[in-house]
Amino acid sequence: MTDNTNDLMQQLKKVDAPQEIDMYLEQIRDKYPKDFAGYINTILEHKGIAITDMQKKSGIERTYLYQILNGRKNPGRDKIIAIAIACRMDLAECQRALEITEEGILYAKSIRDSLIIYAINKHLSLIELNSLLEDHQMPVLN
Repeated sequence: MTDNTNDLMQQLKKVDAPQEIDMYLEQIRDKYPKDFAGYINTILEHKGIAITDMQKKSGIERTYLYQILNGRKNPGRDKIIAIAIACRMDLAECQRALEITEEGILYAKSIRDSLIIYAINKHLSLIELNSLLEDHQMPVLN
């Protein structure tokens, strides 16, 4: 998780020959998790967040969260967003988590998604986000 997507895109744009693409692919192979559980575990490790802290901040039941982190359960969109908030993910990291699970990225033209984007950008807690959603008559994360 050391290279951001823009840096990788710049490297990829410079690739001119087949052997260079092979070198690039070898560089990224197995470096970036392709499954949600692997992605979240990498985020937790990279940010130094304990699973117990993330569990408390996400509001997700402990057993269910461990099933998610072990890859046995696939969370829905709201749970993914709750995990993102609890992990203090930035917007790009949250969008990537949503892409991996094919749950649909946050969309700036949606009122609810706009409120969630605002909360992520302002590092609001899950309680603060749900309060904001309630204030705007939007469904809370559950």
